[in-house]
Amino acid sequence: MVNGEEKEQLKQIVSIPCKGCGAQLTFSAAKEKLACQYCGYEQIIPNSNDRVVEKSFTEAISFAGQDTGLGLESKTFHCKTCGAKTIVNIQEVVLRCSFCGSENVNQEAFDTKIIKPFGVLPFSIEKNKALEIFKVWLGSGWFQPNDLKKLAHLSKVEGVYIPFWTYDAHTDSFWTAEAGYYYYVTVQYTDSEGNVQERQEQRIRWEPVSGFYQHWFDDVLVIASQGITQQRIQQIYPFDLSKVVNYKPEYLLGWKAEVYTYDVKAGFRMAEKIMDDFIYQECASMVPGDTYRNLQINTHKYDITFKHLLLPVWIAAYQYNGKVYQVVINGQTGTISGEKPLSFWKIFFTILLLLAVGILLYWITQNK
Repeated sequence: MVNGEEKEQLKQIVSIPCKGCGAQLTFSAAKEKLACQYCGYEQIIPNSNDRVVEKSFTEAISFAGQDTGLGLESKTFHCKTCGAKTIVNIQEVVLRCSFCGSENVNQEAFDTKIIKPFGVLPFSIEKNKALEIFKVWLGSGWFQPNDLKKLAHLSKVEGVYIPFWTYDAHTDSFWTAEAGYYYYVTVQYTDSEGNVQERQEQRIRWEPVSGFYQHWFDDVLVIASQGITQQRIQQIYPFDLSKVVNYKPEYLLGWKAEVYTYDVKAGFRMAEKIMDDFIYQECASMVPGDTYRNLQINTHKYDITFKHLLLPVWIAAYQYNGKVYQVVINGQTGTISGEKPLSFWKIFFTILLLLAVGILLYWITQNK
């Protein structure tokens, strides 16, 4: 039951009726346009990318003047199990969490206003295709339990627009280290029979070194969702961000969109780690010699900019023996990543087989 205020809100939901039959149009990933699932009517969404531009990171300190909202009257549901926050249509009151499969979802809904995304990358992989990718992936693998394949026919996948931040930055890095150069000396030792022998031993000569490294980072992509880890999402990279178009609420019709959990400043802390790890590896490669130690790097980051984007991800969450496993699929390319349970007995018997083969080979070589 909705009260009078909610009825008024319902009138404000973006709704595009089909010109053929009057039903609600939704965005079709297969056709990449609005489509009617009843009569087949299609409608193009005019798009461009002139608003998908970098903004100064200093603006992140205060979002005064920024556009807010997704352009859809919606409510946010907070999953008690995994903490993900998902925007849903105001009519929906019971949800299955896309991220952990839990139906123990917090029914406390609240109107939300968030920083409006600069751009959106529309889904290209339709649901049937995503489900097929998931089924093939779940049914493959030697060390998985045999009955895992049955879940492929029972599991569901959900398409969700996931919030991301991208960051650009110029960096100047000054580094110091000790470069190690290998050399060898001849040393004498006494063997077990009392004989004096000689051998070569490696030594390291250490020398202080320093250098400078400069790099421009372009579109360091950081997930703003609590429902998927950065490590997991990186396994389905890349997204072709050149295909991002101006955000329009029409792209969300028929789909879910998650509210970002990590704001732009928290996201930059994650981006900084990605940048710093990259810089460390590059500076380490610049140290001369055979090895190094005490590498110290002082990096200055400047001209930092950011974008807020919604990117397409298919999510499947399934349970096996009481444990929840999450699978994610790139909604643009179909790249998949996730976890699978392992069969103890398959691993056990494989190890026994390898041991038996090893023993047999040893016996053959000893009895030639």
